[in-house]
Amino acid sequence: MRVRQLTPSDASSFQALRLAGLKETPTSFASSYEEEVQRSPEDIANRLTAKDDRGVFGAFEGARLVGMVGVGRESLAKLRHKAFLWGVYVAAEKRNAGVGRVLLGEAIGFARSVPGITQVNLSVNACNHAAIRLYASFGFQQFALEPASMIVDGKPYDEVHMSLRFVLR
Repeated sequence: MRVRQLTPSDASSFQALRLAGLKETPTSFASSYEEEVQRSPEDIANRLTAKDDRGVFGAFEGARLVGMVGVGRESLAKLRHKAFLWGVYVAAEKRNAGVGRVLLGEAIGFARSVPGITQVNLSVNACNHAAIRLYASFGFQQFALEPASMIVDGKPYDEVHMSLRFVLR
């Protein structure tokens, strides 16, 4: 398995895996399949354009993208000490093989390398116990539970908000 930052040339692979994730586990993402399938190729490519404080990382098995995670820095001046994880997804047949762990390590390492970032936040469906355990194993701690954070097919789902604070040097 090889992990690297995605580029605009990965747009079609990224979009295919993202749409698969949105179909398979719609309660794991704030966005929906119906919203994401409408994105233009240019919009997807722009999302993957590298910046100093944000990026999307992918895990590849050969040429096939099998997992992804996005990390970005908050844009408002008072919040720029924080980064956030988004879009974490590993193809179903590759779960429990360490792909998510490697991707998270890469995303957290990237966030740590950005000057001024002192913490990384994320939100995860409260029913996704495996993901919560994985995040906790990296040191993420729950700081809130948001009831009915999202509604999917008429059913409310709670979200756990977690944070990983870096030791300041």
